[in-house]
Amino acid sequence: MQEIRNSQGRLVCRVDKTSKTVEIVERGCLTVIRFTDDGKITVKHTERKA
Repeated sequence: MQEIRNSQGRLVCRVDKTSKTVEIVERGCLTVIRFTDDGKITVKHTERKA
């Protein structure tokens, strides 16, 4: 996965081109966005366990 950082060097999200996935973690919540081959987008929100 490739890490995407903002201008202050903070991690914004992680992107995986092969699986067409974007992962965003904010305040303990993990959001996974997947782009499917048929043009649909799936979004899944889960609480991240420490």
